[in-house]
Amino acid sequence: MLYLRRARVPVSVLPAGFPAAADPLEPAVLCDLTIARDAIATVTPAGADKAPGGSGTRIVDAGGALVFPAFIDAHTHLDKAHTWFRAPNRTNTFFDALDTLWRDKENWTAADLHRRAGFALRCAWAHGTRLIRTHVDTAFPGAETSHAVMAELRAEWRGRIELQTVPLCGDEHFPTSEGRRVADLALRYGASALGGFLQMSPGLPRRIEALLTLARERGVGIDLHVDENGRAESECLRLVAEAVLRTQFPLPVVCGHCCSLAGQPPDRQRATIALVKEAGIGVISLPLCNLYLQDRRGEFPVSPHWRGLTLVRDLLSAGVPVACASDNVRDAFCRYGDLDMAEVYSQSVRLAHLEADLGASVGTVTRLAANIVGRPELGRIAPGGPARFVIFTARSFSELLSRPAASRQCIDGENVHSPAPPDVAELGEPVP
Repeated sequence: MLYLRRARVPVSVLPAGFPAAADPLEPAVLCDLTIARDAIATVTPAGADKAPGGSGTRIVDAGGALVFPAFIDAHTHLDKAHTWFRAPNRTNTFFDALDTLWRDKENWTAADLHRRAGFALRCAWAHGTRLIRTHVDTAFPGAETSHAVMAELRAEWRGRIELQTVPLCGDEHFPTSEGRRVADLALRYGASALGGFLQMSPGLPRRIEALLTLARERGVGIDLHVDENGRAESECLRLVAEAVLRTQFPLPVVCGHCCSLAGQPPDRQRATIALVKEAGIGVISLPLCNLYLQDRRGEFPVSPHWRGLTLVRDLLSAGVPVACASDNVRDAFCRYGDLDMAEVYSQSVRLAHLEADLGASVGTVTRLAANIVGRPELGRIAPGGPARFVIFTARSFSELLSRPAASRQCIDGENVHSPAPPDVAELGEPVP
C-alpha cells in the first residue's frame, strides 16, 4: 500500500462534494491518498485521517506539490511522428505538408513505423501520459502495415499507455467501397472510432451521413478533422452537428481543430456552438500545431494575422467538452514537439486565456479528454479509479505554468518513479 500525503490536487478532478479551494486563482486542495495495488482506495482532505499503519505501507510526502491525474492525449499522429529530418516542409504550409508526407510514405515500413511511433510513446510515458489516441492514414496501399504496427504497439504498451487508433482518409471515400474498406481494415486492427478529414463542398452533408451510416452499422463513434483553416465560410463543424441531429446518431462524435469557428461572426459562432452542444459533440483543440501551421504568408505582411485556435473558452462555457492535445510532432505539419502534455496544457492556458477558469482548464488534458475518448473512469482522482498520477515540483498553478518543463515524478499503482525521455540521437537523425 502507498500513502501519499499532502498532494495538492485540482478540485475539478476530485469527487463531487469535496471541499472547495479557498482561492479560484489556485483551484486545488491538499489531499491524502491511499493506493492499493493499481487503484485509489481513499481520497481525503489532508490530515483528516491518520496514515495507515503496518509494515506494508509506504508513506510518501508530496510536500504540497501539485498532483494531476495522468494525462490523456486525445489527438496525435504517431505514424507521421519524427519524420521531419528526412521529409521537411520547406514552406511550412498545410498543402505542402500533405504532399511532403505523401511522398515519405514509401519509407513507412513496419520497422520504420515501430521505431518512430515507439520512440514517441516512450516520450509520452516519461512525461506522464497514460492514454493516447492516434489517427492513422488509411487510404493508401501501405495502410495495413501502419495499423498492424499500431496494434503491436498497443499490445506492447498494455498496462502502461492505452493506445487508441482512428483511421484517417478524405471524406470523398465515405460513400464508396473504399470507405467501407477503410472502416473494416481499421476495426480489424482494433480502432476505437471511424474518422477522416472534411472539406467544404456541396456534397459534404451526404458524405457525412455516409460515414455516420458506416459507424452506426459497426457500432462505433466517429472522430473527425474539421475546419483546419482560417476561412470563415468553412463550416464543417456545423454540418457535422446538423447531420448528427438529423440522423439521430447515437454514438460518440468528436471534432478536432475547428479553427475557422474563431473567424465567424459572433451570432454565427453562438448558433454553431449551440448545435454542437445539442448534438453532444466533443471538441479537441490542437494549439501547438495550429499555431505553427495556420496563416503562413508568402508576401508582405508575412506575420500571421491570426493564430488558429478555436473558441475554447466559449465552448467550455456552453457545456461542450473540450480537450487540448498534441497533434503532430516533428513532422511536416509541425516541426516541433515531444508529446509532452504539460507543455500542451501550459501553452493552451496562455494562448486561450484559460486562466479565467483554471479549475475547468485542468479537464482539457485530464477529465474532459478522458470523456471524449470514451474512458470516463480516467482523468480523475477518486476512490476506485486507477492510480495514475503526475507529481510536479510546482506548488501553485503560477509556478507550474511558468516552468512546465520542470522535472516531475509519476505514480503508477504503488510505484513512484521518474522515467526519463529517450535520447533523440536514438532516431539516427543526421547532424548538420
